[in-house]
Amino acid sequence: MSQEELREQNKQLVVEKALECFLEFGIEKTKVSEVARCAGLTERSVFRYFKKKTDLVLAASYLYWNRVIEHIENQLPPDDGKRTGIDDVAQLLVCYTNLFLEDPKGIRFTLDAELVLDNAGKNHEIKNRPPEPYESSNGPVARAIRKGLADGSISSEVPVKELYYNSYDAILGLMQRLSIGGTPSALELDYKHRMSSICTMFVDAFRG
Repeated sequence: MSQEELREQNKQLVVEKALECFLEFGIEKTKVSEVARCAGLTERSVFRYFKKKTDLVLAASYLYWNRVIEHIENQLPPDDGKRTGIDDVAQLLVCYTNLFLEDPKGIRFTLDAELVLDNAGKNHEIKNRPPEPYESSNGPVARAIRKGLADGSISSEVPVKELYYNSYDAILGLMQRLSIGGTPSALELDYKHRMSSICTMFVDAFRG
């Protein structure tokens, strides 16, 4: 193995261990020295790969969302030729809403990471991902929308770009809000029913 390959291997290992620590203990309570210990490296080695802890948070955020996208992709059954684009959108939105039930620590991490990166002036480095910019995205929801526009199940008259971003913001925003306790007056509401209503609202909007 070359030095460059070893460097990339160690760098990836550091990011993976950092994400594990952030999910388990939170970003604030996780020290770089603990990440280094988990990766079997020295703290000095970690800082060779990442100049600041916030750089490590940024890398861990990308890793987390890459895993989420892969997970969501795997939830959508193979296309049987009968499902329309709006069918795919509806199923994908539900898959995203299930993230809070499947991985509440992950959703809390996304909120904490956004705050940490914003305070460090690094939010612009995320480059709006997720979601990726609609025009260039090859993500599952963007593909489903284009499929729906092509087969007519999504109206060409509706503002699909706006709905693309709004559906993401609404779903993630609610999940993040719930990850820190939610709105006390709304705690008696059923999560699945709330999310089902949001998904239905956006699916109807896409249909036009």
